[in-house]
Formats: sequence, structure tokens, C-alpha cells
Amino acid sequence: MPAPAAGRPWERPLAWVLWTALIAALAALLYVLKGALLPFLIAFVIAYVFAPWVDLLERRAGLPRPLGTALVFVAVGLILAGLVAGLLPVFQEQFTGLIRKLPEALAHIRDAGIPLLSAVMERLAALGLDDMLRDAVSRFWADPAAHVKAAAPTVAKGAGTVGAELAQATAGIVGWVASGAARAVAWLVGAAIVPILVFYLLMDFHAVAGWLRAQLPAGNGTLARIDAMLGEFLRGQLTVGVILSVLYAAGLTLAGVEGAVTIGIIAGIGNMVPYLGFVIGITLALLITLLTHFDVLHLVYVLLVFGVVQMIEGAVISPRVVGERVGLHPLAVILALFVGGEAFGFLGVLLGVPAAIVAKAVLQARAGDGPAGNGAEHESA
Repeated sequence: MPAPAAGRPWERPLAWVLWTALIAALAALLYVLKGALLPFLIAFVIAYVFAPWVDLLERRAGLPRPLGTALVFVAVGLILAGLVAGLLPVFQEQFTGLIRKLPEALAHIRDAGIPLLSAVMERLAALGLDDMLRDAVSRFWADPAAHVKAAAPTVAKGAGTVGAELAQATAGIVGWVASGAARAVAWLVGAAIVPILVFYLLMDFHAVAGWLRAQLPAGNGTLARIDAMLGEFLRGQLTVGVILSVLYAAGLTLAGVEGAVTIGIIAGIGNMVPYLGFVIGITLALLITLLTHFDVLHLVYVLLVFGVVQMIEGAVISPRVVGERVGLHPLAVILALFVGGEAFGFLGVLLGVPAAIVAKAVLQARAGDGPAGNGAEHESA
């Protein structure tokens, strides 16, 4: 059987140049429009997660896609409402318990602070600084008028400087409040339109996937690889987040941490962004433990809980749930988070790792590294 004709030698380098230029242009566009694009990107991720559900209703039950999309919305809404109804009393009870312990924490800080202040004063006295202070007061009262007259120019100059700095600080505070209010309004508007965007994306997922496929060379498997790897990552991270929430909540409850369930859910679901949930969770747990138990032993318990759960997650949960095929090297994950956060802020932190997975899938497809994936694309693709 004759071998297929070889392509022109300049086609492959040109393709790489075009792909690199396209990625650079998209990155620049994202950087310029990062604020406006955040609701659209969040909506696309949500639609991507729930598109298989709508496809299943359309294919198996024969429902029209608008009706299937509406049913998925209703089902997700009922699940979220049930979670809120079940967890809200727990959150309220734990928050109330924490508030009740605040006076005790403040009293403990006061009792620990007074001896510390006394020790500082004794140290100053040992250094002779109290005698220096008494001598300065005596000299002032010997001729107060002369000292006040001598200090008047310095005081006036200082008052002018303080006044200017106060006016500048006031203007800065007013600007910060106005900017914060504008950002809050923008976030509320963005949050309000995300469900609408998700609905329309789910309705037109076939068209979106078809357009993406049309932009890629026929038969190269890039879109199938991206779909398989990104789908495994998102579904795996969500499952891992739920498991970690249970483990963190149980461990912190055994350690006697106030608000253990709340902190556990924050740490577990926050793991959707690698390391973010761990950092927030351990910080909250240590701070609350320090304010409510006032001893080192409970801090050690908290560190043990987070350390053990992280070891279980890294050695058992993530390899089995997410899979080695999708996993990025920890250094690549950290690099993606830092680069994304530096370039695009919170949006970059959220999407840094998925973007790195997409880039890995594209590079593997371009290099012809193995099959495109054992999972099929969404039916809509």
C-alpha cells in the first residue's frame, strides 16, 4: 500500500506560528476585557458541567432542548435550596456559639495583655527611660512659656502637614468607597445575568461546540482531548471538594473547633481552585481556635487535621477521582495560579488551572501524544 504523500515542509511550523499568535491574541483580549468577561466565563463553565444532563434528557427522554434545560435549572435549584435549608441552621448555631465566646476571648486577651504591659514598663524603668521622661517634664515646667514659644513654628508646620495628609486621606477614602460601591454593583449585575447566560449557552451548546470544531483541522482530535481532560478535571474537582468537606468538617469537629462544619465546607469546596480552600480553611480554623481555646494543643490538632486530610487527598482521593491522566505537576498548578492571578486577578485564579489543562491538551494533540481520550465529547459537540 503506498505511503501517503508528505505535507509541505513549511506547513507544520506555520501552523505552530498561527496557533501561538491566536493564543497570544486571546490572552491579550482576556486581559483587556477581564472584568466584562467574568460572567460569561463563569456561565460557560457552568453550562459545560450541566450540558451532559440536558443532552441526556434530549436524547433518552426525547424532550425538547428548552424543556430539558428548564428541568435541569429546576433540579439544580431544588438541590441548592435543600442544601441551604439543611445547612443554614447549622451555620447559624455555630456562628452564635462563636459570638457567645467572644467576650471570653477578649477577657483572655486583656488578662494576658496587662502583665505584658507591666513587664514592658518594668523593662523601661530598668533602662532608666522613666528618669529621662521625668527630667524632660521638669525642664518643661521650669519655663513653659519659653518652650511653647520655641515649639510654635514646628507645631504650626506639623499641623499644616497633618491637615494636608488628612485631606488627602479623606479624598482617598471617599474614592475607595465610591470605587468599591461601583464594583459591588458590577458584581451584583454580573451575578444576576449569569443564570440567563447559562440558559442560553445550554440551549445553543450544539452550535458553540460545532463552531469550535469547525475552527480545528479535521481529524486531529484536539476538541475531543480538551473535552475529555477538562470534563474529568471539573467533575473530579467537584467530587473531591465534597469528600474533603466531609473530612475537614469531621476532623475539625473532633478537634473541638467552633464552626467546624462551616470551615470544612469552605475548605473543601474552595479546593475547586487548588490550594485556595486549604489556605482559607486553615487560616480560619487557626484564628478561631486561638480565640476560643487559648492553648497550643488545639492549634496542633487543627494542623494535624489539615495535614492528614491533605495527605489523604494527594495520595488516595485525587489520583482515584480525578485520575493521573488529567493531573498536572504541582509546580505547573502553582505556576498557573500565580501567573493567572497576576495577569487577570481573581478571574485568573479561578481559570488558571483549567486554562493550563486546555493548553496541555492542545500541545498533546499537536504532538500526536496518544489517543484523544477514552471519553466521548458531549453529545452536543
